[in-house]
Amino acid sequence: MAVNIGKLNKRVTFQKLVPGEDDLGQDKNSYEDVFTVWATVKPSKASEFNFIGKVKPEVTHRIYVRYRPGITADMRIIYNRRTLYLSAPPVNVDEKYELLEIQAEERFENGGYQL
Repeated sequence: MAVNIGKLNKRVTFQKLVPGEDDLGQDKNSYEDVFTVWATVKPSKASEFNFIGKVKPEVTHRIYVRYRPGITADMRIIYNRRTLYLSAPPVNVDEKYELLEIQAEERFENGGYQL
């Protein structure tokens, strides 16, 4: 699979979790931007499931970016004010070190979908 850079037309920002503490010494984790790259973002599945009596939507995506080391499964992606959590480590497509395929899941607060 050759990299078609014309399809890498969405800006995504990778963030990593930074552990910290508040003034009272309690855990207060936050995310910080690591880098922003061009990507292809494709929704791959949408469904709903029942979680403790509430219907929760679930949307999964496949994201393609140029190969770069350092992307780990504990990162998250910000795309168009939406938050996507990596559901697996990135895959080096065809082991050519040109393109990464990332599977991510969008999580919704309060059970709703917001554009």
